[in-house]
Amino acid sequence: MRTRPIRWPCLALTALLAGGMAGCSSVISPSSAAVSDGDATSASASPPPAPVALATAKVPATEETSPAAHSSSSAISNPVSNSPLSAYIGSQVLDESGAQLTSWNETSSYCTETATVIADGTVGTDSSGDVTLSTTGKAGSCVALISPGTYSSDVIEAKLYFPALPGKPGTIANWTSFWLTNAPKWPEDGELDAAEVEPVDATNAVTWHSGTSADQFTASTSTFSTVRLPVDGANLTPGWHTVDIVYTKGFFAVYYDGQEYTSYTSANVTGDPLNIYFTMMDTPTSSEIEKQIGSPPVNSDSSPATYTVRDLKIWSFK
Repeated sequence: MRTRPIRWPCLALTALLAGGMAGCSSVISPSSAAVSDGDATSASASPPPAPVALATAKVPATEETSPAAHSSSSAISNPVSNSPLSAYIGSQVLDESGAQLTSWNETSSYCTETATVIADGTVGTDSSGDVTLSTTGKAGSCVALISPGTYSSDVIEAKLYFPALPGKPGTIANWTSFWLTNAPKWPEDGELDAAEVEPVDATNAVTWHSGTSADQFTASTSTFSTVRLPVDGANLTPGWHTVDIVYTKGFFAVYYDGQEYTSYTSANVTGDPLNIYFTMMDTPTSSEIEKQIGSPPVNSDSSPATYTVRDLKIWSFK
Protein backbone atom coordinates (compact mmCIF):
# COMPACT_ATOMS: atom_id res chain seq x y z
CA MET A 1 0.00 0.00 0.00
CA ARG A 2 2.95 2.30 0.49
CA THR A 3 3.95 2.16 -3.15
CA ARG A 4 0.88 3.87 -4.56
CA PRO A 5 -1.35 6.60 -3.16
CA ILE A 6 -4.98 5.60 -2.58
CA ARG A 7 -7.76 7.99 -1.69
CA TRP A 8 -9.83 6.05 0.82
CA PRO A 9 -13.05 7.13 2.54
CA CYS A 10 -12.99 4.37 5.22
CA LEU A 11 -16.13 3.00 3.63
CA ALA A 12 -18.91 4.78 5.45
CA LEU A 13 -21.73 2.81 3.86
CA THR A 14 -24.32 5.52 4.31
CA ALA A 15 -22.06 8.16 2.83
CA LEU A 16 -21.15 6.09 -0.22
CA LEU A 17 -24.72 5.20 -1.07
CA ALA A 18 -25.59 8.87 -0.73
CA GLY A 19 -22.76 9.71 -3.12
CA GLY A 20 -20.58 11.45 -0.52
CA MET A 21 -17.13 10.88 0.88
CA ALA A 22 -16.81 9.56 4.41
CA GLY A 23 -14.19 11.97 5.65
CA CYS A 24 -11.31 9.53 6.20
CA SER A 25 -9.37 10.06 3.00
CA SER A 26 -5.83 10.19 4.30
CA VAL A 27 -3.77 7.02 4.05
CA ILE A 28 -1.14 5.53 6.29
CA SER A 29 0.92 2.45 5.59
CA PRO A 30 0.23 -0.68 7.63
CA SER A 31 3.53 -0.19 9.43
CA SER A 32 3.02 3.50 10.20
CA ALA A 33 2.28 4.74 13.69
CA ALA A 34 -1.41 5.29 14.34
CA VAL A 35 -2.71 8.75 15.16
CA SER A 36 -4.62 9.14 18.41
CA ASP A 37 -7.85 11.13 18.58
CA GLY A 38 -7.32 11.86 22.25
CA ASP A 39 -9.49 8.94 23.36
CA ALA A 40 -8.56 6.14 20.97
CA THR A 41 -5.72 3.72 21.56
CA SER A 42 -3.54 2.68 18.61
CA ALA A 43 -3.14 -0.92 17.55
CA SER A 44 0.43 -0.87 18.78
CA ALA A 45 -0.57 0.11 22.32
CA SER A 46 -2.66 -1.65 24.93
CA PRO A 47 -6.36 -2.05 24.06
CA PRO A 48 -8.69 0.54 25.63
CA PRO A 49 -10.22 -0.59 28.90
CA ALA A 50 -13.74 -2.00 28.83
CA PRO A 51 -16.27 -0.68 31.34
CA VAL A 52 -16.40 -4.07 33.07
CA ALA A 53 -13.73 -6.68 33.68
CA LEU A 54 -13.34 -9.22 30.89
CA ALA A 55 -12.54 -12.88 31.37
CA THR A 56 -10.38 -14.73 28.89
CA ALA A 57 -12.61 -17.59 27.76
CA LYS A 58 -12.57 -18.11 23.99
CA VAL A 59 -14.90 -20.08 21.74
CA PRO A 60 -13.34 -21.57 18.59
CA ALA A 61 -14.71 -20.57 15.21
CA THR A 62 -16.93 -22.99 13.36
CA GLU A 63 -15.40 -25.11 10.59
CA GLU A 64 -18.46 -25.08 8.36
CA THR A 65 -18.08 -23.79 4.82
CA SER A 66 -21.56 -23.72 3.29
CA PRO A 67 -25.07 -22.84 4.42
CA ALA A 68 -26.42 -26.24 3.41
CA ALA A 69 -23.87 -27.99 5.61
CA HIS A 70 -25.41 -26.52 8.72
CA SER A 71 -28.90 -27.57 9.72
CA SER A 72 -31.01 -25.63 12.18
CA SER A 73 -30.58 -28.37 14.78
CA SER A 74 -26.78 -28.16 14.59
CA ALA A 75 -25.39 -25.66 17.09
CA ILE A 76 -23.10 -22.76 16.22
CA SER A 77 -21.24 -21.73 19.38
CA ASN A 78 -23.26 -19.37 21.50
CA PRO A 79 -20.66 -17.13 23.15
CA VAL A 80 -23.16 -15.30 25.34
CA SER A 81 -23.35 -18.31 27.63
CA ASN A 82 -19.62 -18.01 28.20
CA SER A 83 -17.49 -15.27 29.70
CA PRO A 84 -16.55 -12.57 28.73
CA LEU A 85 -19.81 -11.57 26.98
CA SER A 86 -21.90 -12.69 29.93
CA ALA A 87 -20.44 -9.77 31.88
CA TYR A 88 -22.33 -7.37 29.59
CA ILE A 89 -25.66 -9.10 29.10
CA GLY A 90 -28.87 -8.17 30.90
CA SER A 91 -32.39 -9.21 29.98
CA GLN A 92 -33.31 -10.36 26.49
CA VAL A 93 -35.23 -7.81 24.43
CA LEU A 94 -35.41 -9.52 21.01
CA ASP A 95 -35.07 -12.99 19.50
CA GLU A 96 -36.00 -13.18 15.80
CA SER A 97 -35.36 -15.43 12.83
CA GLY A 98 -36.94 -16.55 9.57
CA ALA A 99 -40.05 -14.67 8.49
CA GLN A 100 -39.63 -12.16 11.31
CA LEU A 101 -36.37 -10.98 9.76
CA THR A 102 -37.47 -11.23 6.12
CA SER A 103 -40.07 -8.58 6.96
CA TRP A 104 -37.12 -6.20 7.43
CA ASN A 105 -36.49 -6.26 3.66
CA GLU A 106 -35.59 -2.71 2.59
CA THR A 107 -33.83 -3.58 -0.67
CA SER A 108 -36.08 -1.44 -2.85
CA SER A 109 -35.47 1.74 -0.84
CA TYR A 110 -31.91 1.29 0.49
CA CYS A 111 -30.36 0.06 -2.75
CA THR A 112 -31.76 2.87 -4.89
CA GLU A 113 -29.99 5.66 -3.01
CA THR A 114 -27.33 5.88 -5.73
CA ALA A 115 -27.46 5.32 -9.48
CA THR A 116 -24.56 2.85 -9.46
CA VAL A 117 -26.45 0.30 -7.32
CA ILE A 118 -29.21 -2.03 -8.55
CA ALA A 119 -32.03 -3.10 -6.23
CA ASP A 120 -32.29 -6.56 -7.80
CA GLY A 121 -31.18 -8.60 -4.78
CA THR A 122 -33.67 -10.92 -3.13
CA VAL A 123 -34.56 -11.80 0.46
CA GLY A 124 -35.92 -15.26 1.22
CA THR A 125 -35.47 -18.33 3.41
CA ASP A 126 -33.64 -21.59 2.75
CA SER A 127 -34.62 -25.16 3.60
CA SER A 128 -33.45 -24.67 7.19
CA GLY A 129 -35.57 -21.55 7.61
CA ASP A 130 -32.55 -19.26 7.64
CA VAL A 131 -32.87 -15.83 6.03
CA THR A 132 -31.02 -15.48 2.71
CA LEU A 133 -29.83 -12.24 1.14
CA SER A 134 -28.85 -12.97 -2.46
CA THR A 135 -27.28 -10.85 -5.18
CA THR A 136 -27.60 -11.71 -8.87
CA GLY A 137 -23.97 -11.24 -9.92
CA LYS A 138 -24.74 -8.10 -11.91
CA ALA A 139 -22.50 -5.12 -11.20
CA GLY A 140 -24.14 -3.13 -8.40
CA SER A 141 -26.55 -5.91 -7.39
CA CYS A 142 -27.68 -5.07 -3.86
CA VAL A 143 -29.85 -6.46 -1.05
CA ALA A 144 -30.63 -5.14 2.42
CA LEU A 145 -32.39 -5.89 5.71
CA ILE A 146 -32.91 -2.90 8.04
CA SER A 147 -34.51 -3.19 11.46
CA PRO A 148 -37.70 -1.17 11.99
CA GLY A 149 -36.55 -0.38 15.53
CA THR A 150 -33.44 1.30 16.90
CA TYR A 151 -31.17 0.04 19.67
CA SER A 152 -28.83 1.58 22.22
CA SER A 153 -27.03 0.26 25.28
CA ASP A 154 -27.51 -3.31 24.09
CA VAL A 155 -25.68 -6.49 23.18
CA ILE A 156 -26.61 -7.56 19.63
CA GLU A 157 -25.79 -11.04 18.33
CA ALA A 158 -26.22 -12.47 14.84
CA LYS A 159 -25.30 -15.88 13.46
CA LEU A 160 -24.14 -15.25 9.90
CA TYR A 161 -22.87 -17.10 6.85
CA PHE A 162 -20.40 -15.11 4.73
CA PRO A 163 -20.15 -16.31 1.11
CA ALA A 164 -16.78 -17.17 -0.46
CA LEU A 165 -15.53 -15.61 -3.69
CA PRO A 166 -15.44 -18.28 -6.42
CA GLY A 167 -11.89 -19.54 -6.92
CA LYS A 168 -10.77 -17.90 -3.67
CA PRO A 169 -12.15 -19.99 -0.78
CA GLY A 170 -10.42 -17.82 1.83
CA THR A 171 -11.94 -14.55 0.57
CA ILE A 172 -15.41 -13.26 1.46
CA ALA A 173 -17.33 -12.17 -1.62
CA ASN A 174 -18.85 -8.76 -2.20
CA TRP A 175 -19.28 -5.75 0.05
CA THR A 176 -20.91 -7.85 2.78
CA SER A 177 -21.74 -6.10 6.05
CA PHE A 178 -23.47 -6.17 9.44
CA TRP A 179 -23.68 -2.68 10.90
CA LEU A 180 -25.60 -0.03 12.84
CA THR A 181 -26.55 3.53 11.97
CA ASN A 182 -29.38 6.07 11.94
CA ALA A 183 -29.41 7.18 8.31
CA PRO A 184 -31.44 10.42 8.75
CA LYS A 185 -28.99 11.58 11.42
CA TRP A 186 -25.73 10.37 9.88
CA PRO A 187 -22.98 10.85 10.92
CA GLU A 188 -24.03 12.72 14.09
CA ASP A 189 -25.69 9.71 15.73
CA GLY A 190 -22.89 7.40 14.62
CA GLU A 191 -22.24 4.34 12.48
CA LEU A 192 -20.73 1.12 13.77
CA ASP A 193 -19.59 -1.35 11.11
CA ALA A 194 -19.21 -4.59 13.07
CA ALA A 195 -18.46 -6.63 9.94
CA GLU A 196 -17.61 -4.87 6.70
CA VAL A 197 -15.72 -6.64 3.91
CA GLU A 198 -13.98 -3.77 2.15
CA PRO A 199 -14.15 -4.10 -1.65
CA VAL A 200 -10.76 -2.43 -2.20
CA ASP A 201 -8.79 -5.22 -0.49
CA ALA A 202 -11.39 -7.87 0.49
CA THR A 203 -10.38 -7.48 4.16
CA ASN A 204 -13.04 -7.31 6.86
CA ALA A 205 -12.83 -4.28 9.16
CA VAL A 206 -14.60 -2.81 12.17
CA THR A 207 -15.16 0.93 11.88
CA TRP A 208 -16.78 3.70 13.90
CA HIS A 209 -18.01 6.93 12.24
CA SER A 210 -19.39 10.03 13.98
CA GLY A 211 -18.96 13.80 14.05
CA THR A 212 -20.71 16.08 11.58
CA SER A 213 -20.95 16.28 7.81
CA ALA A 214 -18.40 19.08 7.87
CA ASP A 215 -16.10 17.41 10.42
CA GLN A 216 -16.40 13.64 10.27
CA PHE A 217 -14.55 11.30 12.62
CA THR A 218 -13.49 7.74 11.84
CA ALA A 219 -11.70 5.06 13.86
CA SER A 220 -11.12 1.63 12.34
CA THR A 221 -9.17 -1.61 12.41
CA SER A 222 -8.50 -0.92 8.73
CA THR A 223 -4.94 0.00 7.77
CA PHE A 224 -6.42 2.86 5.74
CA SER A 225 -7.62 4.70 8.86
CA THR A 226 -5.47 7.28 10.62
CA VAL A 227 -7.14 6.47 13.96
CA ARG A 228 -6.52 2.77 14.46
CA LEU A 229 -8.51 0.42 16.64
CA PRO A 230 -6.69 -2.53 18.24
CA VAL A 231 -7.02 -5.99 16.73
CA ASP A 232 -7.20 -8.60 19.49
CA GLY A 233 -8.47 -11.72 17.73
CA ALA A 234 -8.89 -13.63 14.49
CA ASN A 235 -10.64 -11.91 11.58
CA LEU A 236 -13.66 -13.26 9.71
CA THR A 237 -13.37 -15.81 6.91
CA PRO A 238 -15.99 -17.31 4.57
CA GLY A 239 -18.45 -19.58 6.36
CA TRP A 240 -20.53 -19.45 9.53
CA HIS A 241 -19.67 -17.04 12.33
CA THR A 242 -21.32 -15.56 15.40
CA VAL A 243 -20.88 -11.79 15.56
CA ASP A 244 -21.63 -9.88 18.77
CA ILE A 245 -21.81 -6.11 19.21
CA VAL A 246 -21.62 -4.51 22.65
CA TYR A 247 -22.79 -0.92 22.22
CA THR A 248 -23.40 1.78 24.82
CA LYS A 249 -22.52 5.43 25.34
CA GLY A 250 -18.74 5.85 25.40
CA PHE A 251 -17.90 2.22 24.53
CA PHE A 252 -18.30 -0.55 22.00
CA ALA A 253 -16.76 -3.97 21.48
CA VAL A 254 -17.09 -6.48 18.63
CA TYR A 255 -16.69 -10.22 19.14
CA TYR A 256 -16.23 -12.92 16.51
CA ASP A 257 -17.12 -16.45 17.65
CA GLY A 258 -16.83 -15.51 21.30
CA GLN A 259 -13.45 -13.81 21.06
CA GLU A 260 -13.05 -10.04 21.25
CA TYR A 261 -11.88 -8.69 17.91
CA THR A 262 -11.71 -5.02 18.89
CA SER A 263 -13.05 -2.52 21.40
CA TYR A 264 -13.10 1.26 21.75
CA THR A 265 -13.62 3.50 24.76
CA SER A 266 -14.20 7.11 23.70
CA ALA A 267 -16.53 10.08 23.98
CA ASN A 268 -16.86 9.73 20.19
CA VAL A 269 -19.09 6.67 20.73
CA THR A 270 -22.46 8.40 20.94
CA GLY A 271 -24.65 5.66 22.39
CA ASP A 272 -27.51 7.09 20.30
CA PRO A 273 -30.23 4.66 19.12
CA LEU A 274 -29.26 3.04 15.79
CA ASN A 275 -30.97 0.72 13.31
CA ILE A 276 -29.50 -2.70 12.52
CA TYR A 277 -28.40 -3.33 8.91
CA PHE A 278 -27.55 -6.54 7.04
CA THR A 279 -26.41 -5.59 3.53
CA MET A 280 -24.54 -7.05 0.58
CA MET A 281 -23.56 -5.39 -2.69
CA ASP A 282 -21.68 -6.61 -5.75
CA THR A 283 -19.57 -3.48 -5.93
CA PRO A 284 -19.60 -2.16 -9.51
CA THR A 285 -16.36 -1.37 -11.30
CA SER A 286 -17.25 2.15 -12.35
CA SER A 287 -15.38 5.44 -12.33
CA GLU A 288 -17.71 6.79 -9.64
CA ILE A 289 -17.17 3.84 -7.30
CA GLU A 290 -13.44 3.70 -8.02
CA LYS A 291 -13.20 7.37 -7.09
CA GLN A 292 -15.04 6.65 -3.85
CA ILE A 293 -13.04 3.63 -2.70
CA GLY A 294 -9.72 4.52 -4.33
CA SER A 295 -9.29 1.55 -6.68
CA PRO A 296 -11.32 -1.14 -8.47
CA PRO A 297 -13.09 -3.64 -6.17
CA VAL A 298 -11.26 -6.95 -5.89
CA ASN A 299 -13.94 -9.27 -4.49
CA SER A 300 -17.09 -8.53 -6.46
CA ASP A 301 -18.75 -11.85 -7.32
CA SER A 302 -19.91 -11.99 -10.95
CA SER A 303 -22.08 -14.99 -10.08
CA PRO A 304 -25.02 -15.02 -7.65
CA ALA A 305 -23.95 -14.93 -4.00
CA THR A 306 -25.89 -15.56 -0.80
CA TYR A 307 -25.34 -14.02 2.65
CA THR A 308 -27.30 -15.88 5.33
CA VAL A 309 -28.72 -14.76 8.69
CA ARG A 310 -29.65 -17.63 11.03
CA ASP A 311 -31.04 -15.49 13.84
CA LEU A 312 -30.70 -12.23 15.71
CA LYS A 313 -30.75 -11.84 19.49
CA ILE A 314 -30.57 -8.64 21.54
CA TRP A 315 -30.03 -8.20 25.26
CA SER A 316 -29.96 -5.05 27.35
CA PHE A 317 -26.53 -3.85 28.49
CA LYS A 318 -26.01 -4.45 32.21
